[in-house]
Amino acid sequence: MALTSGFFMSVNGDRKYKAGFFARYFASFIGNGVFPNPSNNLQVTANNDMTVTVKAGKAWMNGYILFNDDDYILNINPADGVLNRIDRIVLRHDTVDREIKVLVKQGTFASSPIAPALKRDADAYELALADIAINKGIMSITQANITDLRLNKGLCGIVHGVVDQVDPTAIFNQFESWYKQTKANYDADIAIWTQEKKDAFDLWYTTNVNEFTNRFNNWFSNNTTNWGNEFTNWFDNIKGQLEGDIAANLTAQIIELQSTKANKTELVVVEEGLANHEIKKATQNSYGHIRLSDIPKPYIADDSTGDNYKWGIENGMVYLEKVAE
Repeated sequence: MALTSGFFMSVNGDRKYKAGFFARYFASFIGNGVFPNPSNNLQVTANNDMTVTVKAGKAWMNGYILFNDDDYILNINPADGVLNRIDRIVLRHDTVDREIKVLVKQGTFASSPIAPALKRDADAYELALADIAINKGIMSITQANITDLRLNKGLCGIVHGVVDQVDPTAIFNQFESWYKQTKANYDADIAIWTQEKKDAFDLWYTTNVNEFTNRFNNWFSNNTTNWGNEFTNWFDNIKGQLEGDIAANLTAQIIELQSTKANKTELVVVEEGLANHEIKKATQNSYGHIRLSDIPKPYIADDSTGDNYKWGIENGMVYLEKVAE
């Protein structure tokens, strides 16, 4: 078993330390993961197309550090038309290429896909930033398709301090469990509430439609019968009037209407006017009139011709009838 120690002053170059030794040194008190501040440090966000953005930030991997000074855009391959897949965004410490990279590890198409496993061996060490659900047929990625893995210590984790970092896995799992349970309860409540409202509406609709239909049918049936009877009576009446002597029947109808049209008030006014009428004798140059009650005999004589006229009142009208000699 080899013993290694450091760091000591070099005498004539006898104490030279490689980068790997420094990495082992820092890794002994700084745990792997992304730095916690700001909260969106190396967060993966959607662009509402087939790309995602890794936000600016820093990460620590086995004593080596990554600096990302700006948004880093990653392209995601198109979705399948039938099957789903899960892609994983990772930080890879590549010991062969001697750098830390940000990569997309594409998953395998399946009806129930799983995310690709992380590579952790002598050649490379990976931390997972996020999983992306590439569902069949999608044309763009939304934030709902992205699962943030930065708080999962087994896959990534947060750089906390010396010796080790705080393990947030239990808290994360507890929160995720609470979230899933709460969401399930909420979904169940919404489903029950929706069904209750639908049932209530269906009952109201059925009740009111049936009631309205019954009321309308009753009203229509009753009025149809009345309308039919009225039309039949009218038609029979017209048909009777148009049979036989049509002109005589219509004349009789007109006379009946005229006789029933007289208003009692109008007759009273006429009678009062006749009672108050003054005598105005006619001359050869002007017409005249007399009050009938002042005529002493039943005849009126025409002095110019010597003819006699019988007068009378019928249906409120004064008439003169020449008397034969």
